[in-house]
Amino acid sequence: MRKYILILTAAILLLLSCSEQQSVARRFVKNNRKTVVALYLPERLAKRNLRNDSIPAELADSSLQTQIAYLEKQVKVIDKVNDDKFLDIIYLSMKETLKDYGLKVEYWETETSQPDSTHWVIEIPQIEVTEVCEPQQFCNWVGEHRLCLDVPVDLVNVAVWFNLANDTTVVTTFTEQNYYNDTDVAFDIDYQNNKVISKTYCDTINIEGFYKFASILGRLYAGYCYDFIMNRYIDANQPGPIDTIYRYRYDPYERYLYRTDRDYLIEIK
Repeated sequence: MRKYILILTAAILLLLSCSEQQSVARRFVKNNRKTVVALYLPERLAKRNLRNDSIPAELADSSLQTQIAYLEKQVKVIDKVNDDKFLDIIYLSMKETLKDYGLKVEYWETETSQPDSTHWVIEIPQIEVTEVCEPQQFCNWVGEHRLCLDVPVDLVNVAVWFNLANDTTVVTTFTEQNYYNDTDVAFDIDYQNNKVISKTYCDTINIEGFYKFASILGRLYAGYCYDFIMNRYIDANQPGPIDTIYRYRYDPYERYLYRTDRDYLIEIK
């Protein structure tokens, strides 16, 4: 009985704590509907090609020029992306999304002005784009048999650093996302010939898809930055201990708050 009472008490305290945190978060949302943001992006991308493609057996005896041409053809994005276009897409996407949060991108800074509660700075000092080709294992059950196949998957990693500043927050944060092949593998067993048959379906990545991915990233980054500063406000104004695992995210379209344990910016200390 005593154990049940302790569990019930802990559950009630947790619910009260979440309610208090949501109340603080909603106060933050209300108070920042006229906040202005100075938004800065880097002039260039840091690009790396870390593919490790090999020459297929049928080209082993071909000329060096033919082999080089083959390897160059395997590169899907990193040698084709235009820095200015990619950065412009992210900037415009972030600007429009920040507007959805009630913020306005405006370069309010002067020699004497400092960030405060309604004047923020979001600076992206570096965006690193890396293309690789990695084997990934796909498995499925066919009857009583678990079948697996290693498939090479093209992947472009976008790693981003943010410097965020307002009246209570001056931090550097980090996030990374991957743009990759939409791949699926189906298996079947040919019992008559005692063979396993696999079919691979792959939607190959390309530069057009990568630019669409940049627009998605811009929306994601705007939300991440807003949520990070909101959570700092919650930490500073909530009663009780700070939750370092679960963070709040705010949906400006449905106007609701929810908690997550992984979908947010990571502070670099």
